Amino acid sequence: MIRLNRIIFCCFLILGLANSLVAQESEELSIEDKRVQNIEDLISRVKSNTYRLNAKDKKAIDDFISFVQQRESMLKDAKFRLAQEEKRSARLEKSFEDNEQVLTELESELQLKLGVLGELFGVARQMAGELKADTIGGYNFSEFPNRDPQLDRLATLKVLDLPALEDLWLLHLNEIKSSGEIINKEVNIIEPDGDISIDTITRYGPFNAALGGNFLTVDLENNGYKKLAKQPEGSITGKLKSHQKSDEYAIAPIDPTRGFLLSLYLEKPTIFQRIAQGKLIGFIILIIGISGFIFAIYRYYFLFMKGRSLISEKQTNSGIYKEIADLSSNSKDADSLERSIDEILVALNGSLSKGVNWIKFLAAVAPLLGLLGTVIGMIETFQAITLFGTGDPKQMAGGISQALVTTMLGLIFAAPLLALYTLLSEKVNEIMQDLDEYASLTLAKKS
Repeated sequence: MIRLNRIIFCCFLILGLANSLVAQESEELSIEDKRVQNIEDLISRVKSNTYRLNAKDKKAIDDFISFVQQRESMLKDAKFRLAQEEKRSARLEKSFEDNEQVLTELESELQLKLGVLGELFGVARQMAGELKADTIGGYNFSEFPNRDPQLDRLATLKVLDLPALEDLWLLHLNEIKSSGEIINKEVNIIEPDGDISIDTITRYGPFNAALGGNFLTVDLENNGYKKLAKQPEGSITGKLKSHQKSDEYAIAPIDPTRGFLLSLYLEKPTIFQRIAQGKLIGFIILIIGISGFIFAIYRYYFLFMKGRSLISEKQTNSGIYKEIADLSSNSKDADSLERSIDEILVALNGSLSKGVNWIKFLAAVAPLLGLLGTVIGMIETFQAITLFGTGDPKQMAGGISQALVTTMLGLIFAAPLLALYTLLSEKVNEIMQDLDEYASLTLAKKS
């Protein structure tokens, strides 16, 4: 780079001299002095630039030599440290191998000295692990905050000394004592909105806990308890409330699985969710059944009021009874009277029996629709088996639920509707029988 600068500078110098010589030949002798001065200025500038460029080149060369020396020193130092680390690595590797051999010898010696104690320690570790599995998330966790760390430590120890075995014994003893207690204690209650309050709950051993007749579940993350999202049926919660209010011995429900059975209530569908599993067919059966019940109740009320009205008419000799009596007095022969009375009774029977057969029809249609829903549900089940196989029962649960729920709904509505149809028919027959007897008596008097 320095040489290139010098070459360029010399070229410019030669060009300047050449231009000066050309100008000298073309100009007149009167400007000789001026040309000489220009040449002297050019020579002065050349000398100045030469000095400056030489100083710059010298500095660059010195810096490069210093940089090379610095890198050589760094390389030498790095090679020295590499040699030191290689020696250290060899020394540590040898120490590791020696320590491994010593550790193997010590483990063999430990096994010989332990003898039957090794089996004892194994059983103790197993018991610690089982107790941890049984008590994790237990309802009495707040009373023993250090239990889980202790059990974790005992489950990992190879050699358990006497204090460790005593700790394990005390932990089991506390659990046994806790399983026979019904106590009240103040704990953190996690509200549905996430707020934390302090309240007094009742703990029934390690099985369950309750607050105000509501079952609680453990919330380990927030170090507290929260109400079960869905409580069991009233028969169970009623006994729980009765026990909390009683000052004497009373029956209290407990969950022997320590919360597992109560958690299943979260997955138990409600009545509406169960009906929804029947899908469209289930809702059609529901509409048919409810409509049949409403219509049957209406017809029974109509027949009941009609029966009371006829009784009142019979006592006052009005209404249809008066009409039959008038026909008897106006008719000249029994045949014409019988035909007239039959017409009146037939018209009344039609009015009383109006819509009753529809209830019988709905009672017959409900189980048939249930059977249709069963067929549709089984088709969906087989389609799920075809697509996903039998490995996942949840894929088949929807079709099976529809099949069973529609059948259940059909039978639930069919039997009561059939009973209502029978009741209405008996009511109609009862009313008509009374009128038939009165008509027969009238005809007998006419004869």
